[in-house]
Amino acid sequence: MRTLTTLLLLVIGLTVSFNINAQDVYLSAYKKLFASSNDIETISFSEDLKILGVADKKGNVSLIEIESSNILKKIPASGKVIFQEFLDKDKKFIAVRANGQFSTYPLSSFEENKGAQTFPSPLQVTLDPNQIYLTVLEKNNQIEVFDLKAGMTQTRIQSPGDLKNSLFLGFDRFGQQLAAINNIGESFSWEFINQKFLRELKLQSGEYSGSRSVIHSASASRGSDNFVVGLQEVFIPKGGLQAGRQPERRNMLIAYDWTTGQEKKRVALRYRPDGLAMGPTASTLFYYSSDTRNIFVVNLDKGEVNESVAVDERPSSIALSDDGSLLAVGTVSGVIYLYEVVRNNPAEIKITSPAINRNYGEQLVKGAVVTVEGKIDGTDRMAQVLINDEKAELNPDGSFKGTVNLVPGKNRVRVAAQNTQSQVISKDLYLNSEPAQQKSPATDHAKQYNKRIALVIGNADYAATSKLKNTLNDAKAMTNTLKGLGFDVTTIENGNYETIKNAIYAFGDRIQDVDVSLFFYAGHGIEVDGANYLVPVDADIQSHLDVKQKCIPLSGVSNTMEFANDEGLNMIILDACRNNPFPAGKRGGTGLARINAPSGTLIAYATDPGSVASDGDGTNGLYTGELIKQLKISQRIEDIFMHTRNNVEQLSGGKQRPWEEARLKGIFYLK
Repeated sequence: MRTLTTLLLLVIGLTVSFNINAQDVYLSAYKKLFASSNDIETISFSEDLKILGVADKKGNVSLIEIESSNILKKIPASGKVIFQEFLDKDKKFIAVRANGQFSTYPLSSFEENKGAQTFPSPLQVTLDPNQIYLTVLEKNNQIEVFDLKAGMTQTRIQSPGDLKNSLFLGFDRFGQQLAAINNIGESFSWEFINQKFLRELKLQSGEYSGSRSVIHSASASRGSDNFVVGLQEVFIPKGGLQAGRQPERRNMLIAYDWTTGQEKKRVALRYRPDGLAMGPTASTLFYYSSDTRNIFVVNLDKGEVNESVAVDERPSSIALSDDGSLLAVGTVSGVIYLYEVVRNNPAEIKITSPAINRNYGEQLVKGAVVTVEGKIDGTDRMAQVLINDEKAELNPDGSFKGTVNLVPGKNRVRVAAQNTQSQVISKDLYLNSEPAQQKSPATDHAKQYNKRIALVIGNADYAATSKLKNTLNDAKAMTNTLKGLGFDVTTIENGNYETIKNAIYAFGDRIQDVDVSLFFYAGHGIEVDGANYLVPVDADIQSHLDVKQKCIPLSGVSNTMEFANDEGLNMIILDACRNNPFPAGKRGGTGLARINAPSGTLIAYATDPGSVASDGDGTNGLYTGELIKQLKISQRIEDIFMHTRNNVEQLSGGKQRPWEEARLKGIFYLK
């Protein structure tokens, strides 16, 4: 049985025309679901990828179990559905209708719970990244912010422009900026918490004098700094309109920087972009057009458009799962097409040995040497095959064989085949090796995981509260330790809001396709409404609203790392549970809240949820001091944190109990 919450152990990469490190994406057909007899309007995935929520144009909603294709619940129409989503880690499903009524459905019983409040004439609806605020754009150009936990309106924002023909309402990855876009390309942005208006932009092509740009779609990714609009530019052809001639049209995608509003990239299209979905990488998006049955894959960095798949009916909606592994395309006939989103095309190289286990972290190879065998499929004549840069035996029928030396832990084995035209394709497979009674020296491990990037932040000199004693020492000690382990480290000391946010943005840009990325923070951390925040030194916090406005949400860090570094090891280490002097508000908690680690990520906390950690009596905080000792020992990642946890509990007399949340894709060693 296929497990949707894990990807293949054999991660496959295709590179064409010399660039062996390029990250291309393709779609692999997975399943066809029959959801309705009407056009599909909206689609959403549950976080665990077990259930699909589907609404048709009449307002009927179906909750479908993806694995079995069974319809778990049919919710009859009572108005057009303009927004739907799974909430509270898949415990609830919410649907907002065009008549302003919204309802939640516990997935345990599917009993409808109608919200006590309705929204007057809603046009667009969105949720912040922490799923606290239901944000509704209404026909009177007012945005209503509804607190789902409190069950009441938090605030209202009045738009300075006309958003009656709105196409997009959404948040940046930190949940602190809100943007709305209408169909003539007027974009308005606010600081969400204090309703401060930031900017108005005109999104248009402008390639032809006197032209008019009509926006047909817009999208943003929770893992990147971009939002993208799909537009059609209409202009009078040279020589003017003559008998029988129509205005000319050009279709285009334009990517903008979320923070500044500056244009970053434009890509010319053949077909009008009627629906967009961004991901799984920061530079990838999918789009459909009502003028064709094809679904297109776009690489924004390269400016390339690829015709990927074709559905049997005209497409009417598109959605990407939060983890970027599944794409759903709804059609006018009520059919849903599901596709696996695979990074890099594996069509040409087939591995026959070692046998493939399709669950991450379970493919173990005994011994320090493995023989890799496979075959090149296709008509191209191959000149050579390299396995981890060593020439392999290549036979006339395209079969090949070579040996590879392994180090303990997760090994990436790359098979690269070059044809007689010097074009290269490659395929990666990942093997976990634990040679019995044998450990390779630290230099071998460093060679295996040679692309290591870290961001270290230590905050001590808080302007609005007492200083912390050891956090700067912790940051300096962690920086030196990581450099000794081969990391390229950026260190921020006493970072204010802008410094930390910009450092996280830059960190995301640097960790594309690295082996290990690590984020370390020592300083104050606050939990509000179940979301965790890192506190900059310039934050003056008097209420929970100040936290959301002046602090850095941890979700922005985890989203950045999940999207930027999908196949490597990601670590988030938080020594941020020190006793909190800020009045975080009536819904603020002591310590940090537990969150689920994204795929391929380990999140380590200095103490358990809702508790505080010691700042230490010596040079370092108790947790960081013990962690640094364990990082200097050659052992598995899990063992590093297990031994740290045990030592801290013992030294604190059980008062401080570190914990970890891990969803690693293999066995890793840092030394």
